Amino acid sequence: MDRDRERTDRRETGREDLHHHEEGTERDLRGREGLRDEEELRVQRTEEELRAGTREREAGEVRVRKDVRTDRERISVPTRHEELSVERVPVEGREASEADIGEDEVVMPVTEDEVVVEKRPVVKEEIRVRKDAVQDEEVIEEDVRREEVDVEDATATRGRRAEGETAQDIQPERRAEEERPGRDEGVLDKAKRKLQGQ
Repeated sequence: MDRDRERTDRRETGREDLHHHEEGTERDLRGREGLRDEEELRVQRTEEELRAGTREREAGEVRVRKDVRTDRERISVPTRHEELSVERVPVEGREASEADIGEDEVVMPVTEDEVVVEKRPVVKEEIRVRKDAVQDEEVIEEDVRREEVDVEDATATRGRRAEGETAQDIQPERRAEEERPGRDEGVLDKAKRKLQGQ
């Protein structure tokens, strides 16, 4: 007798604990963002999407530097100069006056071309460095994560589901039939027979 009472007390205590545990779980679920009300649980499934854009970065640089190099160049310049030739011609039978006799000096300039070198800078060529934008395409590979949601239905509905079968496993037409209240089996059977006969 005492044992039966202990068992009964244990069952009732267990039920109270279970009732408190269920209430606590329900409160926990209500506190979560996914739970909107008591009859519907909403779970968000998230996955990463891969998006790619571009940003500009420095890929290098071009330096154009001028150095001075000295080369020896040889050019030919035509020149002109004067040379003297002295010729003595004898003269006979001509008298000279006293006035012609005396000391005298005659100067005759002799000229020649002198080479004058002048250096001046002359532009010979122009170096042009230009940047052109070239359109290209680059393939990138990156790992993305996504959430998978598995729903495990551990509830048992009276004789409608086989063991381990979830509501998702039931055929859609069978599910529609089960969910329709007060369905008339006779009308359904007639419709099926009619469809099979066609």
